[in-house]
Amino acid sequence: MMLFVVVTPALAEQRTQSFDNDPGWDALNNRIVPDLVRTATQDFGYSATNFAGKEKGEIGGKVWRSTTPASYAAEIPAKTLNDKLSASGTFALTATSGSSGAFLGFFNDAQTGGGRQDTLGFRFAGEGSGARLTLQLVTATNQACGTKVTPWIVDKTKQRGQGRKFRPTSIRNDGTRYHWTLDYDPQAAGGRGQIRFTIRSDREQHEEFEDKAFTVDLPAGYKDQRTVFDRFGLTNSMKGGNGLTIYFDDLSFDGRAEDFSKDPGWNGTGNHVAFEDRERSGNHDFGFREKSNFAEGKSAGEMGGTVWRSGRYAYYADRVGPLTLDDRLEAGGKVVLKIGAPDSGCYLGFFNSAEKNKSPAAAGSFIGIKIGGPTRVGHYFAPAYAFSAGAKADRAVGPLLVPGRAYPWKLVYDPDANDGKGAISVTLGEKSLTVPIKNGDKAKGATFDRFGLFTANIGGSYVKIYLDDLSYTSAAEKK
Repeated sequence: MMLFVVVTPALAEQRTQSFDNDPGWDALNNRIVPDLVRTATQDFGYSATNFAGKEKGEIGGKVWRSTTPASYAAEIPAKTLNDKLSASGTFALTATSGSSGAFLGFFNDAQTGGGRQDTLGFRFAGEGSGARLTLQLVTATNQACGTKVTPWIVDKTKQRGQGRKFRPTSIRNDGTRYHWTLDYDPQAAGGRGQIRFTIRSDREQHEEFEDKAFTVDLPAGYKDQRTVFDRFGLTNSMKGGNGLTIYFDDLSFDGRAEDFSKDPGWNGTGNHVAFEDRERSGNHDFGFREKSNFAEGKSAGEMGGTVWRSGRYAYYADRVGPLTLDDRLEAGGKVVLKIGAPDSGCYLGFFNSAEKNKSPAAAGSFIGIKIGGPTRVGHYFAPAYAFSAGAKADRAVGPLLVPGRAYPWKLVYDPDANDGKGAISVTLGEKSLTVPIKNGDKAKGATFDRFGLFTANIGGSYVKIYLDDLSYTSAAEKK
């Protein structure tokens, strides 16, 4: 583990915050109340209908996309990525709406509190005209791999950025019956493991993706992530949205077959409820939390919550300025990522609050930590900075912030390191990384008047992140 020597500048001091009481930090757009509160209606499970299979009896119904989990699934003996897995069946989609979604496959019941960890199956993304289909595995440590089943289309008559590349909703919502197979072989792909998927409709005219074998080779190390599946069935997609109606029949999985000629008595969680769904896409909800202690601080009270990688720019931060790149900047404490959905992330560190519309990671005047990363990796806890449009480093790798684990962390910006050009060091648990400031970037200058959590500008999903027992550099108060 890297050891850091604390050297506090003459005009700066270290401030601490344990959140035992509301600290009254500065806040911008961090708690957004939706303009329209919709009623989410989950109404799926066993059904005596006959949309998807040979005879009456199937599972399915209306599945609503929401951060509140819902599922209907069979309990299976625990399986890992060292076991062979297979499933097959039919489905029929009868209604879709924009921003709707569902998942069918293997998952872990302990992970239904959010995110996609410990899942292997296929996901529907619905629009009014139908749905797109994606094959995906997400490991216990939030690393993901997969492939698009319904294809991207390139219209070569259009210029780039003008709808040249688009992905149509190729899964029909008119009740068309589809047959599918899903297999996982842990010994394929040189022992790394491989997923295989096929799909075919009952329509006379088939599309290009039908009858094609889609294969995904697991990256090295994925089998070692202690991924466990103990359920097979249907869940909602856990992101605020709308509903779709879908049915499944003639299912085979884990060596057993279900024709649903009678109610199988599967486990249902939140699958027959109606409620006001206030957690919509882009509606941030983070700041002081009086009673929670997810980050495992010394006492109840912490900061954090739901941070979207979409919607209005938002932050929650203490007033610490003025600080500059000539100051040694340090911060640390405890952190936990409760949920880290794919395509999500945020920033933590020192920034300038003058910009109210654009994230400092894009506008400049930021130095700290980027929480995010490519889906195949999960969420890096990476050193990052942005001093101006041409002085940035926010694509560095870093220690992995695995969801559900509380970590001690440390950030140090040393202006004298790297031959006076400066460097940023980040430690998460026992892993550290140092990123040098690029030649000439420090000279462009930056000022910081806040320390805290803020959002990214690019679109995406959400994280639920919490921090406690913080220590961070602040300009010394005048006496």
